[in-house]
Amino acid sequence: QARAHRVVALPFRKTTTRVGSPRQKTLPTMRSFLSVAGVSGLVLSLPDPLCKTGIADVKGDACCPKDCGSCDDESTVCKPADQADARLACCPGAIVAQGRDDAGKYRLCDVGAPPCRLGDDYRSARSDPMAIFNPNEVDNVDRHAKDDCNKAVAAELGRHNVASYFVKRADQTYSGGQTDCGKYSNLVDAANSCRADGGCHAVLAKADGSFCLLIALGASSASSDTTYIKIKDRKGDDFAPGITEVSSVLQMAGCVEVVKKL
Repeated sequence: QARAHRVVALPFRKTTTRVGSPRQKTLPTMRSFLSVAGVSGLVLSLPDPLCKTGIADVKGDACCPKDCGSCDDESTVCKPADQADARLACCPGAIVAQGRDDAGKYRLCDVGAPPCRLGDDYRSARSDPMAIFNPNEVDNVDRHAKDDCNKAVAAELGRHNVASYFVKRADQTYSGGQTDCGKYSNLVDAANSCRADGGCHAVLAKADGSFCLLIALGASSASSDTTYIKIKDRKGDDFAPGITEVSSVLQMAGCVEVVKKL
């Protein structure tokens, strides 16, 4: 059974030392401290041009406080039986009308918090999200998110497959037959083709940026190229030639425990 906890607020009191004491001073109350620092006013009047702390009306003219529940002139809050009870801060029509008054009760959200009037920038950005961007800056970039639409997931999956189905041997090449050299523009495409081909043992990534498929794993030698040895086929089953080669390399390196797991 949950135990109820009672919270007791301890007030700040003014404390004054004896008159004549060399350390005579007065400790201000918390309220006076906030008043001097201007913290309370700052919290209540922070600009909110995008109405993130409130609710925007459907036309984008006004931003009502979030506790209104809605920002609609047709709501029951704005049209009670007794008009005197209407919460004008929740009614966009009243916010816009009073904002145009000389008294300026409701300010622009660019300079104040809800309730406030939304500016033209908010409405234009909502109707055309790209309007907030400088088209010159968007066009003068090497890579933009709009060009990667629906491609990121596939690209990441391809990189994951390379890491899961191949073992990388940097600065090493193998003697043996090479095929499809220059056919693939990237490692992922070459690796996918190798996985689907039962006769492919590895992918050779050459220093010049091109790729080849290796149909055999002969003797290895130091090189500026990198070899990706296939250890799993397309179905996820172990690829025996690749497992044998990787085990041999690990044994020579003294990684006996890793070889046992393979």
